[in-house]
Amino acid sequence: MNLKILKKAENAKNSVVIIDSKVRGILADRILLPFFPIPFTGEISEEQGKELLSLVENNARRQLLKYIADREHNSLECKQFLARKQYPPEMIEALLKEFQTKKYIDDERYVQILISSLLERKKSKRAIGQKLKETRLPTDLWVEKLNAICNPEEEKENLQEQMTILQLRYHDLPLNKQKEKVFAALYRKGFDLDAIHSAWQERK
Repeated sequence: MNLKILKKAENAKNSVVIIDSKVRGILADRILLPFFPIPFTGEISEEQGKELLSLVENNARRQLLKYIADREHNSLECKQFLARKQYPPEMIEALLKEFQTKKYIDDERYVQILISSLLERKKSKRAIGQKLKETRLPTDLWVEKLNAICNPEEEKENLQEQMTILQLRYHDLPLNKQKEKVFAALYRKGFDLDAIHSAWQERK
């Protein structure tokens, strides 16, 4: 087996491990140095290769654990995180499967937390839907949940509540300026302009 160890960057404390012309991931220099100089190019035994791959996989597992410990992440975010670290696709898929089986990564839980968080911030159903689309997770994971939580009556109540708060904030302004500020703020929160106009008319 042919091994190459290259510095990830000039001042980095990690190096890229390449076996048989294939990037296998990264390892800390402190782990590599007892076995190989850095940089390194040369032949290694199959046993050495397996041991090195095991070290790389354990490193990827530790990095992923640290990543998901900071906050909830979905499977796509975790996949992109490991890909940025230059781990090979087959290793990434194996680790994702392992973490999903153990429920360390759970896309349904992620969706529920995201919806609840955005509702607490009084975001509109449309704004929440847009955020969920940006996750690029399958729509069958979140469409029913969103529709169940954000029914039209609650959406209307939320809009009226937000409008009341905004009008109090801008009460010193002339009515036309109040309207301009309120409409702009609610539109940024994702509320439909027709719904905003209707709610404004009801308050007159």
